[in-house]
Amino acid sequence: MVKGADSIASICARHGVSATQTYRWQEQFLSGGRAALSDKRHTGSLNPVSDENRRLKELVGSQALIIEAQKKINGVLPR
Repeated sequence: MVKGADSIASICARHGVSATQTYRWQEQFLSGGRAALSDKRHTGSLNPVSDENRRLKELVGSQALIIEAQKKINGVLPR
């Protein structure tokens, strides 16, 4: 937290802002910062189209490996 010479109460009084409201804003600011800096690699995105696109790409990759292995087994591709 950033600290200065003046207290939050005196700054709020000077600008006509409620100290309670200031603390709410501070918590919203800090929550937003935590959310922005959190590790999002292992959570689903909020975009269902992106999630479906990722899932389909994984499925296509898996199927391509299976097809290639079957071709090798059947002699279509060199081992």
